Amino acid sequence: MKQIQTYHRPETVEEALRLLHRPGTPTALLAGGTALNAHRDPAVAELVDLQAAGLDELQAGPNLLALGAMVRLQQVVDWPAAPPLLRDMAHRAGPNTLRNQGTVGGALVRADWQSEFVAALLLFATQVTVHTPAGTHTLPLPDFLADPPAGLAGGILTGVTLHPAGRTAHARVARTPADTPIVAALGMLDPAGQIHLALCGVAATPILVQPHQVAQLHPPSDFRGSSAYRLAMAQTLTGRVLRELTTNP
Repeated sequence: MKQIQTYHRPETVEEALRLLHRPGTPTALLAGGTALNAHRDPAVAELVDLQAAGLDELQAGPNLLALGAMVRLQQVVDWPAAPPLLRDMAHRAGPNTLRNQGTVGGALVRADWQSEFVAALLLFATQVTVHTPAGTHTLPLPDFLADPPAGLAGGILTGVTLHPAGRTAHARVARTPADTPIVAALGMLDPAGQIHLALCGVAATPILVQPHQVAQLHPPSDFRGSSAYRLAMAQTLTGRVLRELTTNP
């Protein structure tokens, strides 16, 4: 594997983009580094660290929360303005050392199919903001997760906004309580009485799905669960979440 030759720490997103798009210089972005260190492209020769680029702000409005891409998962856990479900799912993202290193933006770009944190963001009508050399665009999180490289369009994910409204419920199955889920279901009953359902462990990324569509899913298989098992768990956990949302006051 090629050794990293140069480390950059730009103070603006614009400078980070300039460094990222230099011709003939294989360059990668460094956020928290949890995924990059484990799955680094051997062709990458230079790193652009986003820690000093001003992407670590948390803002709370009456009906809207804004999180910079470099906000650490532990900051979400500790943020009183965040919905309790989102705080809990950030806490489940890993041990304390990982939560203090991993970032909101990194979790979304990685789009781990087992991420309860990403599934929780899906419930809150999250919008993703991306800065590219051609300008800035915003897109719904489900659209971004459908194809993260296309959503990034050669740019940098700089933050998200979400609407923290509604009553939530959560159910999961895992090998141990501390393990990542094999399948998890997260639901929200919004103020208008509409139920929103997000699942992880049943598709290439966490997904939003209508409750009546769960039986039509075709989950992938791995050593922790076959497709049939994951589908059965998705149906069972969805039932638990729906009962909690519709029977509890």
